[in-house]
Amino acid sequence: MDRRATALGALSAEEKAIVLEHLLRARPDLRDPAEAFAMSLMSDEDRSAVAGDVVDAIQGRDIEELNGRAGRQPGRGYVDPGEAADEILDEALDPFLADLDRRAKLGLSPAVVELAVGILLGLYQCRDGGAETLLEYSPDYAAERAADLVSQSTKLGIELPRAELRDALPEWSGILG
Repeated sequence: MDRRATALGALSAEEKAIVLEHLLRARPDLRDPAEAFAMSLMSDEDRSAVAGDVVDAIQGRDIEELNGRAGRQPGRGYVDPGEAADEILDEALDPFLADLDRRAKLGLSPAVVELAVGILLGLYQCRDGGAETLLEYSPDYAAERAADLVSQSTKLGIELPRAELRDALPEWSGILG
């Protein structure tokens, strides 16, 4: 088997997107199959994997990041450590929420439900922050963002499996309605 590096294999994601766009302009007959493959790719989601990714993203942020974000900040004045922790944690969670919104706009209901449930499960696992984490400075972060997600899901028309979620997230039954 030949294991030489290829130009396509060496491209960054952005460069691959440029190649794909160029290829689709040159060969419009490939647009429909490419669109079908993209929809197929985005239609599948695993709530357990998403939950793990959310936990990793939130708990993976270094508490040392507070040093540069909390306290007196030029142009902002004093920033409370809890507020700074919220901002840092939001940066970790935002890609998941953006993905949810993007897929909801495409009407990918089953994947959107799995993604939303996965995010909620991940947030639930982060509800008891613990010492030496950013969640220590923002103890209500997970519950507040879960409530925001439930509200956003309603606005996007996402039918969350509320009975199932009440069983999986018993401490958040009030959030789930």
